[in-house]
Amino acid sequence: MNRILLIFSIFTFFVSSILAQNTDPKDPFTTGKDTNQVPVSDSNNQVDTSTPKTSSKYFAHPLQIEPVAVYSKVRANISYWDRNFNKVYEEVRSINAEGELKFWENFSIVTSVGRTQVVLTDSPTETTWDRANVGLKYAKVIDTGSSQWLIGGGIRFYDQKRNSLFRERENPEYYLIRPNFGIGFKKGIFEIMSEIRFQTETNRKGRESSLEEFRRYYQFGIAPSLALGESFRIFTELEYREPFDKSVDTNTRFFNFYPGVSYKTESMGTFSLSLMAALLPKSENAIDRGIRFSYFYFFDTGN
Repeated sequence: MNRILLIFSIFTFFVSSILAQNTDPKDPFTTGKDTNQVPVSDSNNQVDTSTPKTSSKYFAHPLQIEPVAVYSKVRANISYWDRNFNKVYEEVRSINAEGELKFWENFSIVTSVGRTQVVLTDSPTETTWDRANVGLKYAKVIDTGSSQWLIGGGIRFYDQKRNSLFRERENPEYYLIRPNFGIGFKKGIFEIMSEIRFQTETNRKGRESSLEEFRRYYQFGIAPSLALGESFRIFTELEYREPFDKSVDTNTRFFNFYPGVSYKTESMGTFSLSLMAALLPKSENAIDRGIRFSYFYFFDTGN
């Protein structure tokens, strides 16, 4: 894992150093010229408006990993993934909507609602509402002139999962707490965002008893992306999850690759498609394959 992080760190700084184009992002998915330009006078006292101001503070919204930047947005997702190992087939389909509202420039509050259907060998098909949840985020963009850095983080709280069966992956009777932190960098048409997450189950008392063992995991995600013109952006995201105690959390480890693309319309929002491929051996990865279709509308940019 350390080698993977090192390779991507080198890759990030290498690409950013050779990008000569300083195209400024207009919104969280595309790049283009800033309409607010700095006038520059030439020797004939004529005004040249070809030099743009410092670029926008918006960072491209990842398609799979949790963004640490703040937005004012609504997002709708339709996703599917499956796993087939040792004659046990698992299939999960979900549809959900997420809302995020930015306030005080650097803060946002986020929540989501959705339905999930689980098909598992020798078990009844289960369709349940997702956990009620609410989160608070903070993000700060540091503008260095030709590039921008992002530092952000937050915490999210999840209620019990109502009317759900106990499964190997989670205990519906417990609550979930999920703090995260990440950084981002962008220069011209290239951007990258990362997220480090820790999640734990908990009860009303906030501590384990002699008969209880909470599932906990660490997770790291990275989302490089590249703008292709005004409307298209391509993503090559990676995400790795490691259980804190494999004897308790036996079936949630994964290392996935998410290639994807987004397309921004003029005024009808942004559409995206992201695939999911496992990078660990089949016996070790919690997911074999998957796909996610998303729709975004960003209120602070109008698309």
